[in-house]
Amino acid sequence: MVVRTADVRPYLNSRLIRDHARPILDLISTKHLFIDRPLAEVSPEFRQIIPYVIIRNGEHYFVLKRTTKQTEARLHHKLSLGIGGHVNPGHSLLEGLQKELDEEVDIRANYEMEFIGMINDDTTDVGRVHLGAAYLLDVSTRDVAIKETEKMIGQWMSRAAIHESRAALESWSQILYDDFIVSFRAA
Repeated sequence: MVVRTADVRPYLNSRLIRDHARPILDLISTKHLFIDRPLAEVSPEFRQIIPYVIIRNGEHYFVLKRTTKQTEARLHHKLSLGIGGHVNPGHSLLEGLQKELDEEVDIRANYEMEFIGMINDDTTDVGRVHLGAAYLLDVSTRDVAIKETEKMIGQWMSRAAIHESRAALESWSQILYDDFIVSFRAA
């Protein structure tokens, strides 16, 4: 799932877009198209739409470490606050989000989910061809486990521990840490 960069460019005014996020979601809903992933990965005229979910329990966050078995080599060994992936034909953004959660983690706790905003990162090759739709999933317990253990390792980390590991976070996680967890206190 992609949208044309020219269509979303007027809204790309920050790294974590909160004020203009709803118009972007509307644009995604009405103007998205599907192109082959190899083309999308190298075409800055498109932004691949990636649902990206942070899992939180109180002051702790479920953090992933991507192994070399994970598809995106540019993210190997990076820490990630988010679970996400590409949306394939036949799925809406939220259906793609649910598919990624179902594939990557086992959540055995009750949860509530809310939309945070859109992640925009023009500082990396990965960021220039992606646009993240960030969601916060608050779980009632820490009963969450990685399903794809050959691709990722998961652990709960406190805000302080994430602060200590900030340099190891991939760019979207740094944006969410700086502009959401710290700045907004993730209330």
